[in-house]
Amino acid sequence: MRILFYPKYNEKGASSRYRVYQYLDYFKDYKVEVYPFFDDRYIPSQSFKSIKGVFYVVFCYFRRSLNMLRIKRSDLVFLEKEFIPYLPFNTFFFKLVKINYIVDYDDAIFHNYDLHPNKIIRFLLKDKVSKVIKFSKTVITGSPYLTSYAKKYNVNVIEIPTAINLQTYQSVFQKETNNNFVIGWIGSKTTSVNLISLIPSFKAFKELHSNFEIRCIGFDRDLEHHFNDLPFHVQDWSSETEVEDIKNFTVGIMPLENNPFNKGKCAFKLIQYMACGIPTISSPLEANIKVNRDNNNLFANTEEEWTNAFIKVFENTIDLKKTGEANKVIVEHYYTIQANKDTYLEIFSSIIANKIRFK
Repeated sequence: MRILFYPKYNEKGASSRYRVYQYLDYFKDYKVEVYPFFDDRYIPSQSFKSIKGVFYVVFCYFRRSLNMLRIKRSDLVFLEKEFIPYLPFNTFFFKLVKINYIVDYDDAIFHNYDLHPNKIIRFLLKDKVSKVIKFSKTVITGSPYLTSYAKKYNVNVIEIPTAINLQTYQSVFQKETNNNFVIGWIGSKTTSVNLISLIPSFKAFKELHSNFEIRCIGFDRDLEHHFNDLPFHVQDWSSETEVEDIKNFTVGIMPLENNPFNKGKCAFKLIQYMACGIPTISSPLEANIKVNRDNNNLFANTEEEWTNAFIKVFENTIDLKKTGEANKVIVEHYYTIQANKDTYLEIFSSIIANKIRFK
């Protein structure tokens, strides 16, 4: 049996790495082929700023279009988000060749279209994602917001949050630290802007407790100047040191503006922190609250709430170690590829056998 995977990125893209590539070793009973839309040459927000970059993106569109010829030789197709971005989805082709497909969402990409500032794009593509969902045999989502949206158009929806590899996290041990209080964050250039809103809370906390550090992994260094008056340190992200770096946080944070796109996020930062056995503070969005699973992690929305959360963790570090230990147990049960792999395999076998059991 042949399954074709069409992720958006290669393994260097975080969403594709966690939603597709890290599971592939468990799918060896199938003949698996993987064809990412973008490869190593793609740089988000940069590829359209040069002639070379534009030609590269055009090449990616051409290459993905040619890949349609492979589809008819498969038993099942797994799409990450969409087949071709910003172009109408060719559902008729899948019908023509009678090939079933699964679609996976870890972001609210439908808002790239229905809330796009360009009226033409809104008009032409506002229903694109809903049609992709409608004709999919199963829709896999990563958060409650995405699940609610998908269920409007398809009854075969199953929620599988973005997960970690338990073996990786268990194989890395925490280094001895200098006992500094470390407020930690991990993310990307595109999500770095969310930290700027916390600057007043960081400053208020600094007036009470000066012996702390804000440590950010993968932060956009172009925004670093906003934090000049704070003990703010940026570390480059590395797959080799990521887990070790997180384990040296005292508390992990995930601030998010309450907007439609952020509502679709899968709380993966929190899952990473929790897997490392540390308490968390996050914005009270639905996915974040669900991941907490009635544990004692903290939520904050306003400037005052964030400041008070920092104070509470600082003054109750020993007690909150219990929260961190409970976090590890939660992740082991619900948010690892080891816990989720069988669900994927059941989806694949059910669809290939034309028995959809996820209602």
